[in-house]
Amino acid sequence: MGENAKPNSSRNMHAIILGVLGIILVIVGEYIINVHGAPLRGSGAGTLLFILGVILLIIAVLRFFYKRIK
Repeated sequence: MGENAKPNSSRNMHAIILGVLGIILVIVGEYIINVHGAPLRGSGAGTLLFILGVILLIIAVLRFFYKRIK
């Protein structure tokens, strides 16, 4: 293989990055919501991060399957 060969997984790289960011935001949001004594608890930041994480996960899944079909 030459140096110019592209790996096969580069098509789904955006979906993978969005999925990882979504998972991280969901975990951080759940931590802020559920752990007593956590900073920012009660400020709405946990709920906001959780919702953003879920939205990113939905976009990642849609993007992954759209790229898979084409």
